[in-house]
Amino acid sequence: MQKTIKRTIKRLFPYVVPFVRDTRGFIRANLCRINIYRKPKFTCPICNYSGPFVDYCNNNQIISHTKCPRCELYERHRLQHLVIKQIGKKRDLSKMAILHFAPELAFERLFNKLFAKHYTADIIGEGVDYQVDICSMPFENESFDVIFASHVLEHVIDDDTALSEVMRVLKPNGIAILPVPVVSPVTIEYNSPNQYEFGHVRAIGIDYFEKYKKLFSKVEIWNSADFEEKYQLYTYEMRNLYPTITSPLRQPMDGVKHLDYVPVCFK
Repeated sequence: MQKTIKRTIKRLFPYVVPFVRDTRGFIRANLCRINIYRKPKFTCPICNYSGPFVDYCNNNQIISHTKCPRCELYERHRLQHLVIKQIGKKRDLSKMAILHFAPELAFERLFNKLFAKHYTADIIGEGVDYQVDICSMPFENESFDVIFASHVLEHVIDDDTALSEVMRVLKPNGIAILPVPVVSPVTIEYNSPNQYEFGHVRAIGIDYFEKYKKLFSKVEIWNSADFEEKYQLYTYEMRNLYPTITSPLRQPMDGVKHLDYVPVCFK
């Protein structure tokens, strides 16, 4: 009897294994499909995609609903895009020259359409118009109508000098758009760049924008809540786990849904 059972199992084994494998794959695929259908759907204001956004993993932490699967841009890009559109309703950007630091490809295309002249700059990046340090720009005073530097100043040790340089090369009534990641209740300065935080030299709080207000005549601070929910402009991230071994100076923040900010500074 036992020999009969063993022979039967042996004969069936080549058929059973593929069946089990295919069944497991079928179940996983449908569970994934169900999960996608359950995810909320949003609209990307940059490429007009409509549907779920992709989650992103950063240092083993999931950031939800962040990346548009079509243009592959994130919540900060969507918010900045919407703010720039708002500025364009009040100012004629087609007559302005913009200096674009650390240029993102998607914004390069947008700025080429919106502005009369679009110049790109980076301290080490190739393929830009100017390879310059934002703390020491080789431009004459009052050279540009607009300066756009997204997520740059958190990498700059001497940010006071950088801001003074931005002010110097801006034309009268010029605009500086200087968003930074707000990831802390208050701004914490680091002793050196943190490689685990993309080389950041500080964890920025909302108080950081006081620097802008002391230098510029007017500062408008836009945030995620200023636009429709359908664009998904918030950062869904657990921030109450800090400080950690890799980020020993970061301070905890409550909640999993956080505002992003775009400060627009007027000379």
